[in-house]
Amino acid sequence: MHIHPSPAAVRRQLAFHLSLLLIPSLLLSTGCGRSNQKRLPISATPGKAVSGKQFKVAVILSGSETDHGWNQDAVTAMQAVQQKLNLPAADVSIKEMATTPEEQKNNLEAYADLGYNVVIGHGEEYQAPALQMAPDYPNTMFVISSGDKVASNVAPIVFKLEDGAYLLGMLAGGMSKAGIVGSVGAQAIAPVKSVFTAFKLGAMAANPNIKVLDPVYTNDWEDVDKAKEATLPLIQEGADVIIQDLDSASQGVFNAVEQSSTPSHPVYALGTNNDQNSAAPGVVLASAPIYCTPVFESICQQVELGTFKPSVVPYGLPQGVIGFVINPALQAKIPASLLQKLTTAEAQIKSGSLKVPMAGE
Repeated sequence: MHIHPSPAAVRRQLAFHLSLLLIPSLLLSTGCGRSNQKRLPISATPGKAVSGKQFKVAVILSGSETDHGWNQDAVTAMQAVQQKLNLPAADVSIKEMATTPEEQKNNLEAYADLGYNVVIGHGEEYQAPALQMAPDYPNTMFVISSGDKVASNVAPIVFKLEDGAYLLGMLAGGMSKAGIVGSVGAQAIAPVKSVFTAFKLGAMAANPNIKVLDPVYTNDWEDVDKAKEATLPLIQEGADVIIQDLDSASQGVFNAVEQSSTPSHPVYALGTNNDQNSAAPGVVLASAPIYCTPVFESICQQVELGTFKPSVVPYGLPQGVIGFVINPALQAKIPASLLQKLTTAEAQIKSGSLKVPMAGE
């Protein structure tokens, strides 16, 4: 933390705290089968000691903390970090809806200026600014979800969602009556494209003749209507199982599938990043959730103890960080033979005998 902050740093801090004051202290509606918990209070004012322990952790989200997906799981993980490390609530901060590059950079700097020990940028978009500013904040560990670069105080978290996406692909390939499946993403960034590639490999493993339509990208993580509009043409092309990699906009995919599915011609959706089975229980066959909690807890605890060393480590199904959860409301519709194939493949991924590739491998 800078002992004598520059005028620019002071301005950043003031703007940062004004923005935090605009965030209401609401109950977090966790959805997706998770219990309701209060959102964590925002940190105290700059320069004021907020606890004797002096260990502070923050996460910056590019979307809504109640998106039933990527961002919401990070909130759950931060609540677990607070309990695991026995931190005062004021020393664990969540900043949501940092939607622009400028906001993302400014929030990273603001938390570092305030002396936070761990600042988690929840998305690869935080990696470039973190690497740029890290030398100026040697006492802050910048942790980047879905990052892939390492510095002395910049650490990536590689969530290997591909493990779950492969199983979702197998499920899609085995369940599709039309022999056509599709995918909808927000942006054609490396982690999303890698997930869709794993989905395609899984679908082809279950059905070598499956047709996997090219992914459609909306360029918007939050807009439900855009996601719905992107999904409907895929269904019109014949796709009857759709995977998505979105935040709040995932509901648009589910809405399009619900609208299109009939008893004589069922159409299904697949959840990612969180257990989204309950978001549309009549059509979401299964989900591949990310469980941020064990990773966030481990990194923060090691930083507090002074033992953490940044490295590139994939966290997937074998580590219990990626899951595969079939919707119990629809499990009876899945043939027993397909369920057995999925069980076998899941066990093989966990044991390491089946390795699902990531982008660049």
